Amino acid sequence: MPQQQKSEPSHSIPVWGVFLLFLGIVFLLQNLKILPWGLWNVLWRFWPVLVIAIGLGILLRHRNPWAVSGIILLIFLTCLGIAYWQYTESPSYRGGSKSYAVPLNNLASAQIKIDFSAGKLTAGNLSPSSLNLAEVNAGSGNGSGIIADFSSQGNAGNLQIATESVNRQFWDETNWRIELTRRIPLKLDIKSNVGDLNLDFSQLMLGDLQMDLNAGSCSLGLPPPMEKTTANIKANVANLEIMIPEGVAVRIKATGNLSNLVVDTSRFPKKGDYYVSDGYSTSPNRLEIELNCNIGRVEVK
Repeated sequence: MPQQQKSEPSHSIPVWGVFLLFLGIVFLLQNLKILPWGLWNVLWRFWPVLVIAIGLGILLRHRNPWAVSGIILLIFLTCLGIAYWQYTESPSYRGGSKSYAVPLNNLASAQIKIDFSAGKLTAGNLSPSSLNLAEVNAGSGNGSGIIADFSSQGNAGNLQIATESVNRQFWDETNWRIELTRRIPLKLDIKSNVGDLNLDFSQLMLGDLQMDLNAGSCSLGLPPPMEKTTANIKANVANLEIMIPEGVAVRIKATGNLSNLVVDTSRFPKKGDYYVSDGYSTSPNRLEIELNCNIGRVEVK
């Protein structure tokens, strides 16, 4: 009687698990500022490699699953290295730049709304002698620039700045530098998706700040308050660092889920639900900060 041939055991190759591991590595390196967020402008072009990985998982299902998983992860990491090389070596991924300026004229106050997409945003303070409300220089990976809309009513101005959306994909990187006047009180409303933000508002006359951050990192320098300055900050999957000047009377309230909150309690001891600086209750100028952060790290110092 013929001997029955034994079939080789079949294993399940966790291709999707390896892919998620790869994505986690990329996001971690971007949060640590080792990789630029604009790298997605190049990396997405390697999507056929995922199909190749699935095919390898099927063809090699009779092999050691750990060895096959290692091979697939190595392929993904090789693609990451090639994408990074292409991003840094080819200027076509960094595009041109556009600039925009708004004169101050007779404005006594202004509200500025910034809607920023993936990339890098650097904000600072104009020189005291500048006669402009705002100056913006924008460059992006696909050559698109900025859309600005300014209006005024009496001596109050309203400026809205957004990323130009023509032929734009979510992975395209924008590189903005915005400088704002320090001569009049400002209200700022900033929204960012997948960004690396460096915001130095330490010299501004800031009355109100609203921020909505999603998937990125942000360094925020706040100015001394004007009577009562409020800052409402919402951050999701973001690393946030807030710097407060010495001697400022401040009260901080933080809520959220799965966030690592680090507060300098030598400056802002915790009292109930708040972190409160000494002399807050008697100071004529106060800074109120409300944080709502989910999945990320927040440091206040």
